[in-house]
Parts: sequence; structure tokens; C-alpha cells
Amino acid sequence: MQKLHYVKALLFKANEPLFDSSAGIQKIMFNILAVAGILGGLLLGFANAFNTGRLLSAAFGLGITVLSFTSLAIAIATARYKTVCLIYTIVVFLGYFPYLFFNMGGLYGGKTINFVFAIVFTAYTLEGKLRWFLMSLQLLVFSGVCIYAYLHSESVVMMSLGFGFVFDAIVNMFFVSIAISIAFIVHFRLYSHQQKALDNQNTLLADANVSKMRFLANSSHEMRIPLTIASVNVQNVIDLLRDSHDVTRTDSDMVHLLADAQKEIMRLSRMVGGMLTLASASEVIERRRLDISEVLRSAASALQVHLREHRNKVKVAADSGLFIFGDADLLYQAMTNLIENAHKHTENDTVALCAVRCKDKIIITVSDNGSGIPPDLLPHVFERGATDGKGTGYGLTFCKMVVESHSGEIDVRSEFGKGASIHIAIPHYEGQFGGSSF
Repeated sequence: MQKLHYVKALLFKANEPLFDSSAGIQKIMFNILAVAGILGGLLLGFANAFNTGRLLSAAFGLGITVLSFTSLAIAIATARYKTVCLIYTIVVFLGYFPYLFFNMGGLYGGKTINFVFAIVFTAYTLEGKLRWFLMSLQLLVFSGVCIYAYLHSESVVMMSLGFGFVFDAIVNMFFVSIAISIAFIVHFRLYSHQQKALDNQNTLLADANVSKMRFLANSSHEMRIPLTIASVNVQNVIDLLRDSHDVTRTDSDMVHLLADAQKEIMRLSRMVGGMLTLASASEVIERRRLDISEVLRSAASALQVHLREHRNKVKVAADSGLFIFGDADLLYQAMTNLIENAHKHTENDTVALCAVRCKDKIIITVSDNGSGIPPDLLPHVFERGATDGKGTGYGLTFCKMVVESHSGEIDVRSEFGKGASIHIAIPHYEGQFGGSSF
């Protein structure tokens, strides 16, 4: 009754495609293998029975047909493909194929192609360490079979060059080539299907990201206007109170409260500005060939006067001709962010910028001898909103986005109290993308 259940399961599910790409590569390969076993065993069984008269070989062939059909039915009914496939490959590949080899001409019968077929389908149908174990075992067994047949030729049953031999060779070639061809076709179709699904998913994610960034940019822009107006109004009230000749303690407290309110408004305004900057970095950028040393020098020159507030200075050490393919405006903004960040944590010292070529990378370093980064903050410095209180927490996030958009990498090294250094690696431009000079 249990066998009848498996047969019914196969018949009821026969309308389902055995080679449907959604089933998974292992299941599809086993289905191909089982179908080839059903048809191949049937043809070889009848061929041996009616053409060569080898009833034992005919019985083995028909037995493989029954085994293949039963295995396919059990796999479909129970969905235990791995177990069924393992048993099937051991019985057929390590049992039946060597039997065919010895009883159909050995090294001269062309049955070594079955060994190739066995190894290929084992690679497709199994997975993990079990796959490698069985493939290695098959190579050892098949090699041993060939060596034994060479040393003991009497163990091989030679076939006469009659119609049976020709028919067997054609059937063998036909089923092996068709099965392997279908396997490769299904494999590539499955790959194409998955690639198309991945491309569609990436497109949806990209569209969603663009929509998110546009919303963020629009929201940030709209928020900056009332914040600016509020800040100006608060400052005007403070100025009026300070200019008033009748200043009481209450007025003084009011000035203090208004000053605190303006400080918070300006902090919120800077955060909104950071959000707007991040949104702009995610938009489509225009790349071209540019010399990164010129970008570094421009950023350093622009901030020289600003650095004097803390009696700092900036030093640039970069060779000319360090070309990359990128967006000059974004990279300039990222460099100014890094210099400004170093300046905030440094007093009466030097912010050093260095750029060198190392094989196919341009290595950029921005370092200082300032206060460094607290150990608890160091693992999170590139996360959005992470700050030690001296910034908005968006500057380094922006820099990371810019560097990664140029196929680069960025990391930070710091010893608290002894300074910090930012290291950036961006691919060197060697004419592979085209573009005009900076």
C-alpha cells in the first residue's frame, strides 16, 4: 500500500514541471537523473533482452528503471530529496555503472563515459562535505575499476561488434549527452532567472532609496527655513534686551534663556544641514578624471584662516599626478569635513594631509595630534548621529558615503589623548572609465 501511495503521488504531480526553475538546482538535477535512469534502463534492458540475449543484463536494466521510477516517486511524495538522492547515487553510480563496465567491454566498451556522467551529477545533486566525499570516492572506485580491468582482462565480458554493440553505444551516448546538456541548460536558466530577480530587486531598492533621499532632502530644506527665521528672531530679541537701559534681573534671565534657545536652534539647524548633505551625497554624481592632490590643496587652502582660531595650521604632502575617477565637489566636501573635524579636537598644532600611491590604490591620510576619540565612540564614529558633542554626527558618515561611492575604503585609528588619523584608499585611475581632466 505504501508503494502504491508513492506511485499515486508521482502520477498526481506529473502535471507539475519536473524542471521548474523554482524547485532548486539539486531537485531539478535529481529529476533529470531519475528520468534518464527510467528511459535509459528501459532501452538498455530491452536491447540486452532482444539483441544480445543477456537476460541478467536485461534484468539489471529494467531494475534500474524500477529503481529510478520509485526513487522519483518517493522524493516527490515525501520531499526527502537529499536522502533519496544519496541512496540512488550510491546504488547506481557505485554499483550499476561498474557492473555495466565489466559486462560491456570494459575499457573498450565506451562505458567510461558513464563514470564522467556520475561525477558530474554527483556534483550537481549533492552539497557540502558529502558531495566532496562521494566525488572523491567515485574517482577512487572508477580509477580502481579501470586499473583492475587492465590488469585482469579475463574479468571483462567483451561485446561482439554487432548491432547490439552499436545500439548500446548510441543509446549510451544519447542519454549521457542529453542529460548533461539539459543539466547545463537548466543551470543557466536558473542562474538567469535568479539574476533577473536580483536585478529587479536592486532596481526597486534603488528607487526606494532615491525616494527616501529626496524626501529627506526636501524635508531638511523645508525645516531649515523656519529654523533660520526663529534663530534670527531670537537674536533680535536678545539684542533689543541688551540695548535696553532698563534691564532687570528678569530681563537678564530672559536673555540667558533666549541664548540657550538660540544655541539649541542652531544645533538643530546644523543637524538638518547634515541630513541635507547626506541626501546630496546619495544623488547621482558626475565623475571625471581628477588629481586628488589638487583637491587636498584646495580644501587646505580654504580652511587655513579658519584653523587659526585654535592656532592650528594645515600641512599637505601629496605628489602630483595622483589621478582618480570621481566627483571633485563631493571629495572636496569630504576633505573639508575631515580637516574641520581634526581642527575641532586640536589646539596649537598641525593637521597633516598626505596622499601617496600604493600599487593600484591612492592612500589619503588626515591626521592630528589632538584629543583623539573616546574608546567607546571609536567603533561607531561612522554611524549616523555618533558624536562626542563637538559636532552633529553627520560629517564622518558623509565622508564614508562619499568614499564608498568611489569604490574606496575608509577607517579611523586613534589613541585617546594622543590624536587620530583617518585613512582612505581609493582606486587609482588608469584610463579605464574615460572622462575629462580636473
